[in-house]
Amino acid sequence: MLNTDPTDRQSHRRSAHNSKFLLALIVVAAFVVGLQYTDRALLPADETSMLWGMFTGLVLGGFLFGWLKGPW
Repeated sequence: MLNTDPTDRQSHRRSAHNSKFLLALIVVAAFVVGLQYTDRALLPADETSMLWGMFTGLVLGGFLFGWLKGPW
């Protein structure tokens, strides 16, 4: 419904429910990327760039879409 009262502005923006799941994905991705540089690598060495791309995409996407909130 349209709100005709300009003083009663309610935010229709959805709260970020995905942030905990996204943070868990980022931690797991960082852990897997870190393991790639040890003797316990989970994936072949040629797939390290793909892991870095996924990790970077999760972090940047989280900030761009507002799923990760900073204190500012």
